[in-house]
Amino acid sequence: MKAYLITIGDEILSGRTLDINSNFIAKELDNIGISAIRFSIVSDKNDTIKQELAKAFDSEADFIFTTGGLGPTKDDKTKQAIADFLSDVLILHQPSLEYITEIYCKNGRKMNELTRNQAMVPSRSEVIINRYGTAPVLWTKENNKILINLPGVPYETRAMMTEFIIPKIKREFNLSYIIRRSLTVVDFPESELALTLNDWENNLPDFISLSYLPSGARIELRLTVKGNNREELESSLLREINKLPAIIGKRLVSTQTTNIQDIIADYLKKNNLTFSVAESLTGGTISQKITSVSGSSAYYKGGITSYSVEAKETLLHIPHDVILQHTVVSEEVAKEMAKQSARLFNTDIAISTTGVAGPDSDDFNNPVGLAYIGLYFQKEIFVKKYFFPNLTRDEMITRISNKALEMLYFKIIENE
Repeated sequence: MKAYLITIGDEILSGRTLDINSNFIAKELDNIGISAIRFSIVSDKNDTIKQELAKAFDSEADFIFTTGGLGPTKDDKTKQAIADFLSDVLILHQPSLEYITEIYCKNGRKMNELTRNQAMVPSRSEVIINRYGTAPVLWTKENNKILINLPGVPYETRAMMTEFIIPKIKREFNLSYIIRRSLTVVDFPESELALTLNDWENNLPDFISLSYLPSGARIELRLTVKGNNREELESSLLREINKLPAIIGKRLVSTQTTNIQDIIADYLKKNNLTFSVAESLTGGTISQKITSVSGSSAYYKGGITSYSVEAKETLLHIPHDVILQHTVVSEEVAKEMAKQSARLFNTDIAISTTGVAGPDSDDFNNPVGLAYIGLYFQKEIFVKKYFFPNLTRDEMITRISNKALEMLYFKIIENE
């Protein structure tokens, strides 16, 4: 089955608000075997919404989702556009009004006409009370398609999709099982990996598909199976995966996850090792990534964001002369930061980052995009230099954070 996703809102088209709803909805649908065939963003104009609905109903989609435009203000025109498109009328839905009144007036506020209008819905639509907001969700059957209208607030959309829409779809439609498995391959150029896997890939059963998803020095091999017998699907998938170690060898580092933090966590816990960070350029991003893994307190002892020169000198005890001679963005300072982090937190492993994220050069006139990553690994120290002059500030921070974890990741692989 297929879905057509329409996001409604001038604020999305302006580029000032990200459309995260479509991404979430598509993932949720994909998990139950429904493929998104189109993402569309349109303005809050009645005619524009109707034109996009016409395209969606002319498509091969079984489900049409809209997000946005259900609220109380004058730019919320989705419901009227839907009613016009379906040659329907808006009517007052009393249960919605009662719920909206309860929510809106509980703190002593008085109901106003704009808020009340949120209970007006197309007469032929099934109404699902929005327990996370005031605008109700609409479910309409038309021309063998299902039109589902969700609010634009991401929190409300996520909750209503998870708790109401997905379960309702699963109850009312006979969906195929869909199972995915992601494997991690390292140090293998994508084209060479594809050639290596050519015979294996050509002999995959028709119901198994393979995707190559490169990410830095890693490649995710994503296997997807669809069918009606879950046990047979899982058995077939496992049988094909079990052939890969003999083909890829040690460069196949995980058949369970592609999350680098998870792989690092498994290694540290298995070997009873501890870890810390000293961040300058990345401003705590690496700490956030590491602590996103449940149970990270077993190996992660802490981090320090030594952003200023003073912090590097007073907290990490980096000699003033080293900074003056080499500047804060240097191999020598990256080494000292990693070494002093390991000392400060008494850890076996430590990572450091220092660099210039931009948009301006630093006080030492180091160029924007220059960065160093230090790795203290059981009394050995390693440093890598990077230069990404064309990245934005946010992109630079993200890139170096990922590179730092990859540096530790590859050192782990060497020691396995």
